[in-house]
Amino acid sequence: MRQRRHLLMFALALLCLSFSACSAKQYPMQITVVNRSTYPIADLRISLTSEENWGENCLETTLEEGESVGIDLGEYTEEQLNAGFHLQFYGEDGQPVNPDYDPSSPTFFENGDFLIFSPPDLSIALFLDTAYDPETYDQKIVELYAADGDGRGDVISQNGIPVLMGGALPFTNMQNLLSENHDNGTYRYEDITEDGQLLVVNAAEQSCFVPDVQELDDYLTACALSLSDTDTYELLSAEENEEYSKNLSYPVYIVTYTAGENEDTREWTVFAMDTDVCTYLYGFCALPDTAADMGEIYQNLFSQLYLSDEE
Repeated sequence: MRQRRHLLMFALALLCLSFSACSAKQYPMQITVVNRSTYPIADLRISLTSEENWGENCLETTLEEGESVGIDLGEYTEEQLNAGFHLQFYGEDGQPVNPDYDPSSPTFFENGDFLIFSPPDLSIALFLDTAYDPETYDQKIVELYAADGDGRGDVISQNGIPVLMGGALPFTNMQNLLSENHDNGTYRYEDITEDGQLLVVNAAEQSCFVPDVQELDDYLTACALSLSDTDTYELLSAEENEEYSKNLSYPVYIVTYTAGENEDTREWTVFAMDTDVCTYLYGFCALPDTAADMGEIYQNLFSQLYLSDEE
């Protein structure tokens, strides 16, 4: 009788242990993914480090630059969460958006985290944060680019003429094509990205604006068009930007146009401003397809421009 009682208690103990193991507390894991990589993200795989395969794509639709989406990863035990997750993210071509990122390096989430993908030419592939503010991350990304260096030489101020300067370009290893500093304080700098896809021009010319004869928008548009070395162009837009005008205390116009024909067509986006002493032009020239993806970068850089002696 005593032996049967011992066997019964042993069986109950095993049952309790089994029940305890099956009822280990699980925690929900919901995160928000933000794409700041400058590339569309079409495929995101997140799996536990203990799993042998990547599982299914966590995205229902392609996540464009600047877009965000909430993702429910499911529920996990504390042990699983402490081991972390593996993740990788791919573009529409099926290739990793950031090929230098190590997908096998564990990532540790907390419920409600923001997973923020950064541009692939930065040393930091992603951020984890408890909140997301676009302006905060605009500044953080710019600061990281500034720390890495974008490859441009500094424009040298001469003869007391202010230099238009500011936003760090989000590119590395840029090649300088032209550096001109004139005795009257005017200058022209031209730099091109390492892949040759984007030309950046920063120029200051002596002002030729005659208020009684010309309209300022017509004058600045003509100056912006002069950055191109072709006579064939189509003006797309020329509008004053009130935010930039307020920042600089002078009217600022953004002029967009195409120049050239057929395979030689390029799209220009130019920040144009006149101070009565100098006309300042800060322009980007790229293939139309490239320019279509650069609008946010252009505007972010324009918003940070200032005159060197009028901060």
